Amino acid sequence: MGIGQSFWGMLDEPDRAAMLAAASRRTFAAGSVICHQGDETRNVLVVSRGRVRVSRYSLSGDESLLAVRGRGEIIGEVAAIDGLGRSATLTAVDTVEGVLITAPAFIRLCERHPRIVWALLRVQLARARAAADQQDLRTGPSLQRVGGLLLGLAHRDAGDMIATVPLSQRELAGIAGISRETLVRALKTLREQGIIATHRTRIEILREDELRALCGI
Repeated sequence: MGIGQSFWGMLDEPDRAAMLAAASRRTFAAGSVICHQGDETRNVLVVSRGRVRVSRYSLSGDESLLAVRGRGEIIGEVAAIDGLGRSATLTAVDTVEGVLITAPAFIRLCERHPRIVWALLRVQLARARAAADQQDLRTGPSLQRVGGLLLGLAHRDAGDMIATVPLSQRELAGIAGISRETLVRALKTLREQGIIATHRTRIEILREDELRALCGI
């Protein structure tokens, strides 16, 4: 998602200024946990730099990766609004910089700035649509499942047409619900077609339009 399509990109300058005035700037080291699933903290984070891994853990400790959020995206708004505990664990993939807003301050901002509420609504609708598309793909052919997964997890900074997925092949296979061998074959096919480039712990999407056409989304 480019910065213009992100939560921050949807706001005008007065709304951004109001949010910055209510926020404190924070930096999180790569690999550090920003908050744990079940925590009572209700702070909202808007990412300025870096990527955040959003995960849920089962009672047995198995991780389910929900998303990777990047520049301009908002995280934690649901907990701030509904007052319940954290539904996911947030981990810094690399060095993350952002602005942190307490729940009471964020609610006041929403009450006074309709554009912030409108941006939140658009973000939630986009995430719900992406989740529905991903669920549909999970029952399709392995190539479509892998392609849809990459699109769902990818994040693109402004001006950068290459989306990066900061995950290993083992992690991707587990999330897609396929074997590592099947994943490797699918990635090889996409790589030979010039749609992606694979690295040790990340996968770059080089031709996003072709990948979306392959997945039918």
